[in-house]
Amino acid sequence: MKIGKENLVMQLQFHNEKALEFLVMEHGERLISIIRKHLFTLPHLQQECLADTVVAIWNHIESYDDDNEFENWIGSVARYRCLEFLRSYQKEATIAWLIEKEIAEEKEMMVSCLDSLEEELFYRFYVGEDFEGAARKDLALPYYNMYDLLNCIDTDIYEYEKEKMPIEEKEQLYQQVLTKVTVKKRRFSFRTYVKKSIHKIAPMNC
Repeated sequence: MKIGKENLVMQLQFHNEKALEFLVMEHGERLISIIRKHLFTLPHLQQECLADTVVAIWNHIESYDDDNEFENWIGSVARYRCLEFLRSYQKEATIAWLIEKEIAEEKEMMVSCLDSLEEELFYRFYVGEDFEGAARKDLALPYYNMYDLLNCIDTDIYEYEKEKMPIEEKEQLYQQVLTKVTVKKRRFSFRTYVKKSIHKIAPMNC
């Protein structure tokens, strides 16, 4: 099957290897532009973060909500992975104070478009606290993890200046990602279907 923009998300959800390749070729340059901007203090980790971002998109594609723009969601995933890299490598950096400043500013920017309850969830997910949506009626049931919540964070991928990425580098990235993921057979996710159905019936204000 030929992969294009119109069926990319569906084929990613089916874990079609060709869709993964299309994602890298079509959006790799935009993703690396986001990562280079937010990981300017850790240039040696930018390529690793890019591969990690593509893997995260692949592993969490069922969290994508089609009420959101796909480019907006993958941009938010990239920003969140940058935030994780900054936190993980902060102690190793010779300019730790600058990274600490970048982390604080990026967290503030990411939650600026969320309401108070979503902001609370963001910080709970970020610090790794367990959360059961059903336990709190005032909190948003559709958010099972950070990647669900990222649908509500505004990141226009096209606002970032597009970085050039040679085809050889894209192909290398694709092969790198392939070694980190398991290509699964085409499947139907009942969990995703139920979650999206509930969301359609009682939509949250993103």
